[in-house]
Amino acid sequence: MNAPVVVGFDGSATARSAVHYSAREAKRRGCALQITHALSWPVILPPFHAPYDLHDQGPRAAMLDLLAKAAHEVQEEHTDLSVTTHLLDGSASAILLDASRFAQLLVVGHRGSGGFAGLLTGSVATQVAGHTRCPVVIVRGEDQLSDDGPIVVGTDGSSGSRAAAEAAFTQARLRDAELILTYHSARRSSAGAIATSTLPFWATVGDSAAGTHGISAQYLSVEYRTEVVSGDSPAAALMTFSQRVAAGLLVVGSRGLGGFSGLVMGSTSRSLIEHAPCPVMVVPSPRDAD
Repeated sequence: MNAPVVVGFDGSATARSAVHYSAREAKRRGCALQITHALSWPVILPPFHAPYDLHDQGPRAAMLDLLAKAAHEVQEEHTDLSVTTHLLDGSASAILLDASRFAQLLVVGHRGSGGFAGLLTGSVATQVAGHTRCPVVIVRGEDQLSDDGPIVVGTDGSSGSRAAAEAAFTQARLRDAELILTYHSARRSSAGAIATSTLPFWATVGDSAAGTHGISAQYLSVEYRTEVVSGDSPAAALMTFSQRVAAGLLVVGSRGLGGFSGLVMGSTSRSLIEHAPCPVMVVPSPRDAD
C-alpha cells in the first residue's frame, strides 16, 4: 500500500486549510490521508482553558470530536479518499518527525493553536524543516489553497538541489503544471542586467542549471524552463519571482551550496515560511532521508 500523506491538525483555521490542501495531494498521489494531532497537556490549568476545550469537555474528547469533523468534511468533498485520524500524546515536532519516516508527504499549517502552536517558530521550525525524512509543505491559509500556477524550485547544483528538483518535477507532473528551475544571482551589471559571467558554468546549460543531471528525461510530459533570479538574498529573490509568476508551489532543499546555501536554516527559512506568496515545500537532502 502507498505511504500516506500526513497533515498536522489542531482545530485552527490554518490547520483546516492544511487538511483540505493535503486531501488534494493525497488524491493526486492515489494514497490515504492521515490527519494527526499532537496532544500536549497545558501547564496552566483551568480557568485558563486550552482553546479547543469546548463546552467543558476535556481537551482529548474535544480534539477527537474536531478530528472526526475534519475527516467528515474531507470525505464529503472526496468520497473515494481513505481518511484516518490519529490523536497522539507528545510534542508537535517529535510526532511530526516520527510521522515523516513513513509518510510520502507531510503538510502543516503556518500558524496554529493547541498541539501545533508555534509549529514553525524557533527550534521546532529548525527540527521539522531541517530533519524531516520526507518532503514537508507549509501552507498559510485560505489565500494559499489554489493549486494553479507553475512550480518554482530553487536550485544550486548540490545533491540537496537534485532532490528538490526531482520532487518539483513530480509535483509538476501530478498537477500538469509548468516547472521553473531557478538559480540565484545577487550581482548585476552597472546597467542593471544580471552579470551572467559571474554564474557557475552549470547555470547556463539546461538541466545542469538545476543540478538535475538528466532528471527531466524521466518526466517527458513536464514542460520546464530555467531562470536566473536576482535579489539581495536567495529568499528575497525566490519570493519576488514566485509572486511575479503567481506560483502554485515553491520547492527548496533542506541543504544547499552556492546560491542557496543554508536555505532552510536561520533567517532565510524563516523569511520563506513567513512571507512566501504560495505554499513552500522543503525537501530533505539524501543524507537527511537516510
